[in-house]
Amino acid sequence: MPDADVMRARSAFDEVLRFELRGPGDTANAMRRIATRERIPFGKLWALRYRPPKEIASHILARIEAAHAAARLRQLERLAHDVEVTASIAGASHPAVREGEALLRSAGRAAEVADPRVACPAVHPVQAHAAVLIGQFRGQS
Repeated sequence: MPDADVMRARSAFDEVLRFELRGPGDTANAMRRIATRERIPFGKLWALRYRPPKEIASHILARIEAAHAAARLRQLERLAHDVEVTASIAGASHPAVREGEALLRSAGRAAEVADPRVACPAVHPVQAHAAVLIGQFRGQS
């Protein structure tokens, strides 16, 4: 289903772009940074954002999904660091620390219930990495 693939690629790319943006007016530069880092042609990303194609090549979709998984992993690492800093300042029982831990745990469970028909090998390391981050935060090895 080309429409479903295009929508999946578009939503994943929109989220990666949102993570990459540094402020207003940085859209084109952020798209170029993503294209360079992920080895995706800039024209494909531009077309995906401004005039969605009728279908998308499987290798482009796979690279966009891998970029999304990597961006999600970076966000989880940032969250784990923020939770650790907040816990050292405000204490482990602070509501923000509990909410951060809950988000890290739910990120691990989200990978478990992912659609098994979608082959995205980068999703499971996110789940494993979230569990490691929670373990490190609690002082476990």
